Amino acid sequence: MNCRLGACSLLLLIATQSTALAQTCGFAAQARGDQRIGQWIDRGNWLADEHLRLTLTAGPTFMPSLLLAPGKPSPLRSAGRNLDVDKIKASDPLDGSARNLGFLLDSRLQADGLLVLHNGRLLAERYRNGLQAADQRLLLQANRPLLNLLGAISVAQGKLSADRSLSRYLPAMSNQSGLRRLSVQRLLDSNDATNWSSEELASWREAAGWTTGGNDIDIRAWLAAPGRWDFPMENRKLAALPASPDDDLLAWLLAESNKMPLSRLFCEQLLSRSNPEHPVAWMTDEQGIELAGGLALSLRDFGRLGQLLLDARSSRSRGRIPGWFIETLTASAGLRTGQIPGLARGSERRYGFIHLGGEPNRVALVGAHGSSLYIDFDRRLVIALYASHPALESPSQLATLEQLWKTLARTAVPAR
Repeated sequence: MNCRLGACSLLLLIATQSTALAQTCGFAAQARGDQRIGQWIDRGNWLADEHLRLTLTAGPTFMPSLLLAPGKPSPLRSAGRNLDVDKIKASDPLDGSARNLGFLLDSRLQADGLLVLHNGRLLAERYRNGLQAADQRLLLQANRPLLNLLGAISVAQGKLSADRSLSRYLPAMSNQSGLRRLSVQRLLDSNDATNWSSEELASWREAAGWTTGGNDIDIRAWLAAPGRWDFPMENRKLAALPASPDDDLLAWLLAESNKMPLSRLFCEQLLSRSNPEHPVAWMTDEQGIELAGGLALSLRDFGRLGQLLLDARSSRSRGRIPGWFIETLTASAGLRTGQIPGLARGSERRYGFIHLGGEPNRVALVGAHGSSLYIDFDRRLVIALYASHPALESPSQLATLEQLWKTLARTAVPAR
């Protein structure tokens, strides 16, 4: 090869890093299990609310999946002290009574797992109701903000242009007139969502393989069906976005624009940089295509993603996460910001995350049933929670989460 030493060294470094990432991010396809747990839980009812505590950690039993084993597991280091979470005093936002956090976690949030990190070190860890530290639990809707983050990274790297129509990147969707009005930025903002009928949502779940009934389990064929995107969009900035085909549309966009499977993209851009401790699973359709809500992580590795975001703001290099994304999440809200019921005034949804009002520089990712990730940039605190609250999201649930976050933050890192 005829090149200067510096250029050759750079090319060799890039090639070496690419090879290392390919080895680190090698997901292996797994056939679904026997689609049954015990006598009463099968593929037809495994996602019923009453079964979630058991089934959210059993996704590969019911669906095809991809599995990634960590190359060099890196256990979390202790902070040198331990918070006795159950005994910390707090006010119950539902009736104003003096309680302890153990009561709020068990009775109000129906928490299954809690993790508290300070400066990336383990300060508290708590498991209940059968959840174990190594269990990979489905994130469901909690994965959408992470997909939005991957979209922001793709924009920063020039793989996507924020103001372009989605149909520019998805040739298979060029016949979808309804998508011509939808830009990349509008999809990533997550303020608007397609107003799907209940029949369309049921059909989508069957095509993805989440439920039984569909003959052809092929999510992309379903998304590309003629007239599929002729439904109107509506603003939902103040309300939680339920899982929908919009999520799988974004998943397809990310894979297509980056020319790699979604699982590998997630691993290369985020997961490999957080040093996962436990195996990672991703549910797929019958064609092996990753589903937007199909990522399953241990609680510790979920918390590590929060730490990755926290470190991105303080690190000079910021890794792959663009600086403008973190600053957008933490910037103070305007005077006319709408109220999210249950949270402090000034709270606002941004890219699927929530900028929290009140004390500055606090961000939350809130998924279904109370599962959440809290990041306090000033206190360098991360709180990860897996929960089975009966509501997808509600004002009382959010108010209890806010009380949990504030109480833990003030106890873990008292104001100076």
